[in-house]
Amino acid sequence: MTTRPAARGSSHLRSPRPGTTCGHMLGVLFLAFGLLCAGVTAPSGPALAAAQTTAAPSKDAPKDTSKTQQSDPANSGLGWNAVSASIDHQLDDSATVLRQVFTTLNRKDSNTGNSELDQLSSQVQKVQQNTQDAVTQIQSYDNITESFLKILGPKAADNEDASVTSQRQRMQQNSQAVKSALMRAKLYNLQAQQLNTAINARRTRLQHAALSERTVSPLAPRFWNTLLTERAENRYSLHAGGVLSDWLYLLIGCAITFVAIGLSSPLILRLLKRCGAHFRPATEDSVKEALSASIIAITLNGALEALIATLVWFIWAAAALPDGGGPIAAIIGETVPVCGFIIGAGLPVFGRSGVLAQGNPGERKALRGVDWILAISILLLDLLRAFQAQDAFGQTLQLLLEIAFSIAIAACAVDTFRRLSNQNDTRGFAPSALGVSSLLLAVTVISIMLGYVAFAFTLNGWLLSLGTGVAIVTLLGLCWRDVLERLFSEGGFFSLRLVQLGLTQRRLSQIGVILSGLGNVLLLLLLFSIAQTDGSFSVADITNRLWLLFVGNTIHGVKISLDTVVLAIVLVVVAYYAIRQTRSWLRDRFFPTTRLDIGSRTSILSIFTYCSWILVGLGILSIAGVSVQNLTWVVSALSVGIGFGLQSIVQNFVSGVILMAERPVRVGDMVEIAGTRGDVKRISIRATDIGLSDGSTMIVPNSQFITTSIKNATLSGATGVLTLTFKIPLTTDPDKAKAMLLEVAAQRDEVLATPSPKVRVSAIAGDSLTMTLSVALISARDGGSVQDSILFDVFRRFHAEDVAITTA
Repeated sequence: MTTRPAARGSSHLRSPRPGTTCGHMLGVLFLAFGLLCAGVTAPSGPALAAAQTTAAPSKDAPKDTSKTQQSDPANSGLGWNAVSASIDHQLDDSATVLRQVFTTLNRKDSNTGNSELDQLSSQVQKVQQNTQDAVTQIQSYDNITESFLKILGPKAADNEDASVTSQRQRMQQNSQAVKSALMRAKLYNLQAQQLNTAINARRTRLQHAALSERTVSPLAPRFWNTLLTERAENRYSLHAGGVLSDWLYLLIGCAITFVAIGLSSPLILRLLKRCGAHFRPATEDSVKEALSASIIAITLNGALEALIATLVWFIWAAAALPDGGGPIAAIIGETVPVCGFIIGAGLPVFGRSGVLAQGNPGERKALRGVDWILAISILLLDLLRAFQAQDAFGQTLQLLLEIAFSIAIAACAVDTFRRLSNQNDTRGFAPSALGVSSLLLAVTVISIMLGYVAFAFTLNGWLLSLGTGVAIVTLLGLCWRDVLERLFSEGGFFSLRLVQLGLTQRRLSQIGVILSGLGNVLLLLLLFSIAQTDGSFSVADITNRLWLLFVGNTIHGVKISLDTVVLAIVLVVVAYYAIRQTRSWLRDRFFPTTRLDIGSRTSILSIFTYCSWILVGLGILSIAGVSVQNLTWVVSALSVGIGFGLQSIVQNFVSGVILMAERPVRVGDMVEIAGTRGDVKRISIRATDIGLSDGSTMIVPNSQFITTSIKNATLSGATGVLTLTFKIPLTTDPDKAKAMLLEVAAQRDEVLATPSPKVRVSAIAGDSLTMTLSVALISARDGGSVQDSILFDVFRRFHAEDVAITTA
C-alpha cells in the first residue's frame, strides 16, 4: 500500500502581545530548540515533506514588522496538523484492506485456495509494514507534543498570558489526536499480525486436508459410473463461455510454441558457436569436464529458447485468442519460458552433436528425450492445477487426469533410471535412484488404489517441480561461477582493465568469490521458493513466494526480512571500508602534521574505531526497527550474565576505556608488570599486548593495569637511568676507583653527558666499600645492552689495575 503524500496545511502565525513576559519568551525559545532537536528523529517520506512546508500567513493577521512573529507549533508546517491527514488516510486504507482480507477469509460461498491465500498474505504483510512505519512516525510526534506540554505546564499559572493558555489548549488537543492515531496504528498492526497467523493456519489446514483427502477408488465401479454422469459438466467447459472454450486454439498455440522451440534451438546453438561461445565435445573420460567447459553455451541456449517460447506464445495469444485466452492461457504463458529453457539447455547435452554424443553415447541414448518429457510434464502439471482451481472439469474427470499424470511421472522416472543403471559411468547412483523411483511408483499406485489420489498427485508434482528446480538452479549456479571466473581470471580482458584502475588481482579474486556466494544465496532462495509452491512451476507463483521472502515478517516489533539483512550487511561492509580509510587518513596524513606522540595517536584511533562501530550497530538496530522496548529482555539477560559470569569481561572493558582516556600506559612505553619487562604494542578494549625481548607477546588484561602497580620506564620521557652497584676492597683508593668508573661510563656512546654520570659511596662493610654508578641513557630500552657493556669495561679496567671488584 502506497503512502499518500502529506497534505500541505497553511498555518496562522500569531504575533505576541505587548505584555508578553520574559518567561513566555524563554518558553518559546525552549519550544523552538526542542522542535529542532526532535527533527533528528523525525520520520522521512510524507512526514518530512510536510515538515518542509512553509506556513502561509493569515490575511486577517495584523502586520507588525517591528516585532518577531512567534511560530505556533500546533498549527505550523512542522506540527501534527501538517501530517495528520496523510496518516489518517494511511490508517483508513489499512483498515479497508484488513476488512477485505477478513471478509475473504470468513466467506462461506467458496473455498480459498493457496494462490488466493498468498495474495492475502502479501496484502497483510504490506499493511503490517505500513502500520509499523506509522507507529514509528506517530511516536515521534507524540514525544514532541509531550515535551511541549511539559514546558507549558499542565495548568495555567497566575497572570499567565492568554496566548500561552490558548497554546496549551491546542497542544492538549493535538496530544489527544496523536495518541488516538497511535492507538489506531498499533491496533491495526496487531490485527494484521493476527490475520497473518490465521492465513498461515488456513494454508496449513488446506495442505493437510488435501493430502489426507480420500475419494472413491478407481477400482470401484462407482468411480466410473460417476464419470459417465459428469459428461454434461465436462462438456460445459468446452462450450462458449466455459473456461476451455478456446481449447482448440490453446492446443494449437502450445503445439506451435513447442515446434518453434524444437526448430530454433539448433539454429540458436549454431549461432552461439559462430559468435564464440565455447562448446567442448566430450570424450570417454572427460564428460564432466566437457559439461563444465560448455556450461555458458548450454545456459545461453536455454535462456534464448525461453525468450523465443515466450514471444511465440504471446504473439499467438494476442492474435488468435480473444482477451488473451483467460486464466488457462495465462498459466501457459507463465510456464512456457521454463519449458523453453529446459529444451534449449537439453539440446547441447542430449542432442546428436551434444556433449554426451561422443563422450558416452550409451548415456545419451538412455537420456534421449528426457528434456522434452520434463518440459511437457511441467506444462501438464501447471495445467492440471489450473483446471482444479478453475473447476474446468467434474471432480471424477479431474481425479482421472491426476491419476494418469501421477502414474506416468513415476513410470517415466523408473524407466529412465533403469536405462541409466546399465551404463558404466552412472552405476554409482543410478541403482539407488532406481530403487527410490520404484518405491515412488509403488506408493503412487497403492495410494491411488486406496483413494488417496490427491496425495499421489501432490507427491509426484512436488518431486517433479523440486527436481526440475534443483537442475535449473544448479545449471544457473555453475554458469554464474564460470562467468565470474572468466571475468576475474588473471590476465583476462576485464581483469586487466580493473588492474589498471588500481585493484590488485587478490582483490579481484575476493570480489569474484563474494559475487559467487551472493549468487548462490539468491539461487538457493529461488529453489526454496519453488519448493514452497507445492509443485506449481508458475513464474508468478514462484516470484510471489520469492517476494515474500524479501518482504519478511515483523516479529515482536522487529522487522525480519531478507532486504533488511542485505541492507545491514551492505552497511557493515561500507562502514568497514569507510572506517579503515578514515583511520588511514588520520594516521598517514593528519597526525604527522601534529605534535601528538605515538600513544596519543593510537588512543585516538582506537576510540574513533570503537565509537564508529557502536554507531554502525545502532544504525543496524534502527534499520531492523529495534527499540529500547525490544531490547528490554536483552538488557535483563545481560545484567544477570554480568552478575554471574561476565564481571571480569566488563571490568576489563571499563579498564580499557580508562587506559585510553587517562593514558597512564601508552603504545610504545616500556613497562614492567609482575616482574616481566616489555614494550606496549597495542591497547585494545579488553587486553594489552606487551612485546618481550625474546620476540614473544604477553597479553595482559586491562584490569591489571588499573588494580596493580606498574613500572613505566618511559612515561616521563624516552631517556632512562641505569644504576650499577660494585664492591671494592678497603685497601683500594676510593678516588681512583671513582675516576675509573666515571671513565668507563664516559666511553659509552649510549650514556648521556648531561646529566653527567655520578658515583656515590653507598655503604662501608668490614672488608669492602660499596660504590653506586648512575648513568643517564639515551633510551631506556638500551639498559640491558649498556649494562653488559659497562660491566665488561669495568672488569677489564679494574683487572688491568690489579684491583678486585665485584657487583653487589
